[in-house]
Amino acid sequence: MSKPLLSIVIPTHNSKKTIYDLLSSISISNFRHFKEIEVLIIDDCSKDQTVTIVKNIIPYLKFDLFLKRLNKNVGPARARNQGVKKAVGKYILFLDSDVILAKNTLNCAFQFAKTGKFRAFTGIWHYRQYTKKFFPQFKALRDWAYWFIEREKNARYYLFSTRIAGIEKKLFNQIGGFNINYSEPTIEDIELTYRIEKIKKIKFSPKLLVYHEFEDFWPIAVKYFKRSRDWIQLYQKRLRFDPVATSKKEAVKSITAGLFLFSLLLIFISNFFIYPATISFLFFSLLEFKFWIFLLKKRGVVFLFKSIPISIALYLIINAGSVYGLILSYLKRNHFYNRFFF
Repeated sequence: MSKPLLSIVIPTHNSKKTIYDLLSSISISNFRHFKEIEVLIIDDCSKDQTVTIVKNIIPYLKFDLFLKRLNKNVGPARARNQGVKKAVGKYILFLDSDVILAKNTLNCAFQFAKTGKFRAFTGIWHYRQYTKKFFPQFKALRDWAYWFIEREKNARYYLFSTRIAGIEKKLFNQIGGFNINYSEPTIEDIELTYRIEKIKKIKFSPKLLVYHEFEDFWPIAVKYFKRSRDWIQLYQKRLRFDPVATSKKEAVKSITAGLFLFSLLLIFISNFFIYPATISFLFFSLLEFKFWIFLLKKRGVVFLFKSIPISIALYLIINAGSVYGLILSYLKRNHFYNRFFF
């Protein structure tokens, strides 16, 4: 039997609610070449029934599945690297454990690998949400708008998102894989993106489509805080905005949201601050206008008005994470970090 062309690497950690649907979606894809793919699940020391669910579904799958269970929790970056070491395919396709493949996605990824035209490629997740909860729908639409509605003129989207992204194994090994210093899922994909782009352009394809159910406000807020905490430290090395993580426009939105809140609080001291609060909110509204029109068309006026304070709140959380990251950077540079944190 010839070795697989495409190896699908999936890290799992307490993924009992999602892993069955993901594996099922791979198996029922509009795809004929199951003998030319393999799936490797690296379980990052799950405490739930993830491993049992995977073992039970194996006999019903159309592809070969390799399962490795780690003895301790090491984080998704290291888990993905472990998966690549075990993989035999020429190309690696990374999937998060909480996505579902669209019908034609696997075939598209396989064709990219087969032609070898692109050494790295990345996809996208749809705004469709099964839940009726407000925030998951808002978050999905927020992401979609960033890619397709608000994109700056001539900007190229190329984030190597681990929700769905593929890379030639030789290239992955050449750049050293994911940075294992990121023990949590924060910016390990962004950092890897920059290293890939130093060698080869990443192809973005909306045909590489997955579905993803978002969490509610507070879990996402914590992720935003941690992601911005780590991203600001990476930004200090590059001193450049880009569509991978934060565009200039997004940075200005974040600053404007902060100015609005600061001015709003100062109104209690002096009515004068009504003016800067109004101006900053109007400027923020101008920056958000395309997104708000998109929300209005998709979900209506009530949804739109509920979205405005949530948008501001998320930008404030990003600001808080960035400030915290800057403080950590300062402490590290001045050798205070090890003294007080370890």
